[in-house]
Amino acid sequence: MAIVLEDGTGLSTSETYISVADCDLYHTARAQDAWSDGTDDEKEAALRRAMAYLEGRYGPKYTGVRRYGREQALMWPRSGATDAEGWVIDIDVIPIEVVRATAEAALRELAEPGFLSPDVTAGAAGQVIREKNVVGPIETETEYSDTVTAAGTLTRPLVQVLDDILSPLLRGLGGSFGTLPIVRN
Repeated sequence: MAIVLEDGTGLSTSETYISVADCDLYHTARAQDAWSDGTDDEKEAALRRAMAYLEGRYGPKYTGVRRYGREQALMWPRSGATDAEGWVIDIDVIPIEVVRATAEAALRELAEPGFLSPDVTAGAAGQVIREKNVVGPIETETEYSDTVTAAGTLTRPLVQVLDDILSPLLRGLGGSFGTLPIVRN
């Protein structure tokens, strides 16, 4: 089934911000050869999974609001969106940062399906996964599963390149996501 590309009109059926052909060009230009290992169907599936991750993780952090409200399938196009420098983003434009992040996320999903949003068995954290005991001299070593953090939240991969690419579009201090500016006096 052909993937539906968002064209800036707020389609209710759109699935991605970048076509497989444009994603091919993006990764070729960056010598990311792993992308060429996939079939077109595998690449489309990777783009769909990448979008689910990007929309969930970054969508609520974009400035502005969806131009066509909840009828549009994806977070872009947006009204009232600005970048970190205060420039207004054209309401019919999908920012290049969003397109590039989609390509980067899709590469990771093609290489390892489910990488960005892994399934985790609840309650798996803290389970003993390896135990070692030595009697003389006494030595004990225990390794626990770290699937869930100490606070009880599921861990997900942090893909720094996605944060770096999208940071100019995100709410917060100067558009930065999870960083603070350093000022010298």
